[in-house]
Amino acid sequence: MRLGFLCWLLLLFCLPANIVSQSLADSLLEVLNTHPVDTQRVHLLNDLGWEYKYDDEAKARQFLQESITLSEKINFKKGAAQAFNNLGVVAAIQGNIDQAMTNYERALSLRQELNDQKGVASLYNNLGNLQEEKGDYLGALENLQQSFAIRQQLKDTQRMARVLYNISYVHERMGNYPEALDYVLRHLEFLKGTEDGYSLFNAYTLLGNINVELEIYNEALNYYQQARTIAEDIGDDYELAIAYNNLGNMLDDLAEQDYKDEKYNVARPRFSQSLDYLQRALSIYQKTEDQEGAGNTNNNLGVVYKNLGSYFLELEEQDSANIYLNRSLSFLNKALNIHQALNNRKGIIETYNGFGDVYRRLGETEKALNYTKNYLDLAIEMDDQKFIQKAYKDLSRVYADLKKYKKAYKFRKKYDETRYERLSEDIVQQNARRQAIFGDYQVQLENERQEKALVAQEAQLQRTTLFRNSLIIGALGLLAIALLIFNRYRIKSKANQELAEKNSIIEKEKKRSDDLLLNILPAETARELKENGKAKAKQYSSVTVLFSDIVSFTQIAEAFSATELVTLLDDCFRGFDKIALKYGIEKIKTIGDAYMCVGGLPVPNETHAYDVVSAGIEMQEFIKNYNQILAERGLSELAIRIGIHTGPVVAGIVGSTKFAYDIWGDTVNLAARMESGGAAGQVNISRTTYEAVKNRFLFEERGKIEVKNKGAIEMYFVDSKT
Repeated sequence: MRLGFLCWLLLLFCLPANIVSQSLADSLLEVLNTHPVDTQRVHLLNDLGWEYKYDDEAKARQFLQESITLSEKINFKKGAAQAFNNLGVVAAIQGNIDQAMTNYERALSLRQELNDQKGVASLYNNLGNLQEEKGDYLGALENLQQSFAIRQQLKDTQRMARVLYNISYVHERMGNYPEALDYVLRHLEFLKGTEDGYSLFNAYTLLGNINVELEIYNEALNYYQQARTIAEDIGDDYELAIAYNNLGNMLDDLAEQDYKDEKYNVARPRFSQSLDYLQRALSIYQKTEDQEGAGNTNNNLGVVYKNLGSYFLELEEQDSANIYLNRSLSFLNKALNIHQALNNRKGIIETYNGFGDVYRRLGETEKALNYTKNYLDLAIEMDDQKFIQKAYKDLSRVYADLKKYKKAYKFRKKYDETRYERLSEDIVQQNARRQAIFGDYQVQLENERQEKALVAQEAQLQRTTLFRNSLIIGALGLLAIALLIFNRYRIKSKANQELAEKNSIIEKEKKRSDDLLLNILPAETARELKENGKAKAKQYSSVTVLFSDIVSFTQIAEAFSATELVTLLDDCFRGFDKIALKYGIEKIKTIGDAYMCVGGLPVPNETHAYDVVSAGIEMQEFIKNYNQILAERGLSELAIRIGIHTGPVVAGIVGSTKFAYDIWGDTVNLAARMESGGAAGQVNISRTTYEAVKNRFLFEERGKIEVKNKGAIEMYFVDSKT
């Protein structure tokens, strides 16, 4: 039995590289037939499943299921855990994420029973990566952090580095760019002195991406160039094509900015460099028959030629502009053919967007309109908010070119509304949180300094005592003793006074820090964060969400000065804050001119629907009273829409160094739709909220009304309390 297993090992290491997969699988099958029902047979079945994971999913599953059955029969938990892990990998390769997660979770349970910390850490990492792919970023971070903690205990620095990279990537996907930057730099610290070229390439590429999002373009370019050098050293075509694409796109962005800043002599060579890098990437994809890569790179080339056309339009060289714009169309056509063959809808959207831009620049406005409408339809179908927003902006421009100003205004308004929906937490709250954390840090430093001061004062008192004793022995006698006692009393009194003053300062700073933290987070969440260093996301089965929005805010903003606009929003939101506080409602955030709050969390209650609807009525009353003040100042009146919906949400903190308390779920989306589907001066509620408060208010039934992406929904205007 042992000799057979050794033969299998020899076969594994002696097979030529180009035939290892099939030859190894055949050899494993041959050895398998010589093994009875034992643990070695389980290992062989697991290895066979692993070998077939890419080439034959059915065979892979067959061997791994047989391994699980055999492992359970002989109570070999380690073998079953490995089989479940391998089944998770097979499912992940096939794109079946839910099935992969189920298998990983079963493997995790077995690894935990075996106290196999290394295996547990790997499975937490695998689960985190799958959750990131599903878009469950909070769940991904939780699992990845657990993986990192175990790797840290095991002092497994190589895998600690990999987990740090995965955490950084999740933060980058979430838009938490400072956090992403922090983790990828820590990842690089672990890579110092290693020759892990692939990890270094990925790290520098991610650093480039993060710096692009942070608009630090020169740093981004530097990191992309380092990634390219590493890819060239590795000699891996796949990585090299990625590096060339990133450099080409980055240089195109810089060139576009240069010519807009009238730096024409700088822009032109950058465009040339961009085209050179993208052509290199395209050559690699064509050589390796990577159709998806070729499609994306053709699209990128189309974008660069489009921008070159715009560059010559800026210089009023129409003939040159037309040449480059038509070249752009040629590459975009190639990209579109590939994306359509692969059914790559995201790629099709990007290409249609490019066509629309090019035809608008060529003055073929009807064609531009057609392509823009097409990519808007696709974006709505895929719920791609980024391209929906972009399409609204492009349609506004195209209709303006067609002199259809009413439609242009309609889509500009939609663009503004969508942009406000996608804005992140406002800067004021972020700064307040920074101050809170800084305040806590200052308190900690002051405590440490005070402890050192007390030690020094005690040493001083001891020295004084020794000196006093020496004088007692000497000629000065009782007088010296009296002087020393007085001196000791004075030192101690002064020290106590200083200590009391410092304690008072520390207490004030601590209160200020606590108050600032409570301005950002609910009290319960703030307490959990301070005690544990983190706060878990929580599921709430029933809360009531309110959205308010100022009607025609874009026009109002144009009519007001910057100072007047900030004062107006500040007055309104302070008034809303008082109303929310009165009814025990939790303010979540402000987004532009929108205000969002929720009742029934963090402490659940039975009155949240009544509380929120009552608050909505008072907010409308507040605006009516505030309009009298505006009239006295000679300013235009305001009108707000308020939308309310009741349902389940998930609430928690996003980020680790710039966190924000937020809520997620379809309930939030429906509350926003109630607001957009409402009317000025009204509180518009959903059927769910109506059922919760129908005996406590008077209503105007509106029937079913169509809302974006949700179909027809029953709505009610709240008239007053019964």
